[in-house]
Amino acid sequence: MTTEAEKKLWAEFDDIASKSENEDVQSIVKAIKLHAQVMSLRLGALEANANSSAKHPAK
Repeated sequence: MTTEAEKKLWAEFDDIASKSENEDVQSIVKAIKLHAQVMSLRLGALEANANSSAKHPAK
């Protein structure tokens, strides 16, 4: 996912949270956004590791 696409995705989360008047719903949307961001970082690290391993195979 490109940086621009990620920015749009995170903005969508913020937009959804801001439209709700219920604080519980806002908290849930923010928690889902945080979880998605963490998973994105972790998957990015795994992808980088896999790419590095592919370039330098074990002997």
